[in-house]
Amino acid sequence: MAVSPSSRARGLWWLSPAGAVALVVLPTLAMALRLPDDRFRAAWGTPRWLYGEYVLLLLAGVAVFAVASLLPLLLPRSSLARPWPGLAPIMRQRLLLASSVVFWATMLGYLAYLAVGVARGARPADFVAVLVSQDTLSADLKEVFAPVAGVTTMTQFGIAYVVLGTVLLMDGPAPGVYRRLAIVGGAALMRAFFLSERLAILELIIPAVAVVAMVAAGSPRTWVSRATRWAPLIFAPAVIAVFGVFEYSRSWVFYQARTGGSFLDFAVERLSGYYTTAYNNGQMLYMFDNVAGRIPLRTLEVVWTAPVVEQLGLYDRLSPGGSSALQDLLAQKANPEFNNPCGLCDPFLDWGAAGGLVWWALAGLLLGLAYRAFCNGSLYLLLLYPPLVTGLFEVPRYLYWTQGRLAPALVALALIGWWATRNPQRAPAAKPRSARPAQWWPRR
Repeated sequence: MAVSPSSRARGLWWLSPAGAVALVVLPTLAMALRLPDDRFRAAWGTPRWLYGEYVLLLLAGVAVFAVASLLPLLLPRSSLARPWPGLAPIMRQRLLLASSVVFWATMLGYLAYLAVGVARGARPADFVAVLVSQDTLSADLKEVFAPVAGVTTMTQFGIAYVVLGTVLLMDGPAPGVYRRLAIVGGAALMRAFFLSERLAILELIIPAVAVVAMVAAGSPRTWVSRATRWAPLIFAPAVIAVFGVFEYSRSWVFYQARTGGSFLDFAVERLSGYYTTAYNNGQMLYMFDNVAGRIPLRTLEVVWTAPVVEQLGLYDRLSPGGSSALQDLLAQKANPEFNNPCGLCDPFLDWGAAGGLVWWALAGLLLGLAYRAFCNGSLYLLLLYPPLVTGLFEVPRYLYWTQGRLAPALVALALIGWWATRNPQRAPAAKPRSARPAQWWPRR
């Protein structure tokens, strides 16, 4: 399925920075504001801190971000010689080769991760016990499979592979890609289930949906194009369904005997709690952790969690106790079980009110430029923008863009984009599939 140039140029509103953030922030923030203090205490075991001027500051941040992200849409639109994503033959050939390297790097990471878990004591019986009990909350697999610097980094190349694979499939037939996508997705699914790491599967699904949706939005079939543009109407029930599947084993088994009621009611309340308490935690931090001289943490998390830097505990050496401030405050003034720090709030906590607005303006401008280039078919942003979409949808809860788990995929995709567009006129033409594959490494 291909996208016509005119349809491609318009883009898709809910994939744009302004559209995506408005779609998730406005309803969830409104929900948090309408709930009284006694509801916060009864449902999520925390007092309500979300009041007053801080809410206006958050709305100002959203407005600044949205306006800044819309400015690049005033730039001229490009036309593609080929339907979107419009890969030139040599670019496609190079992406296929690069995708194989990324796939095997991902598999090596998962095999090493499994070996580390086995060395720490994980046994097949532990996984079987979780499947039988459907209780991942009380299982110790998450501790056994605690992140290992370098090893878990390699598993994150799975994000890059999903982006490469989906782009290739949307551009034309790609032998073996479906099978490899299923393998990478299956590994992430097991990680999401057994280790209660729901983000591991979401950060694969959302980029793939972003690429597929752009293609579907330009479908010559009118009903497909219209359905894609109105897809957010089915997002809410789909999100509840996916959330419920994972939450059943993550917390329902534990709470069922204590709360009563239906699982659907529990899942909806639990999901809404992740968003409402995130905003609440953000204001709590702003009130009690806004200490002069505190070094920015979450907007620079990729720096502080980098290999060696994290092992040296550099952040706590420079800003003692700063990294544990959230957990300490949750234990004292809220509920440690709901520990999302609020991504929308983090720039204000790190840089102050004025600095936070500047941060959101710059973020909006950069993401707006990225979205425009993505719509225009720039190979770099065809690869880089889809993972950034995950951060747009998760911004009420945390700043995904600045987390270390995204960095390996972005670095890999940037390098692949550079290589795929380098000196295309000097590259050898692709040989037929029956011929011997071209040798793409330098000859001695």
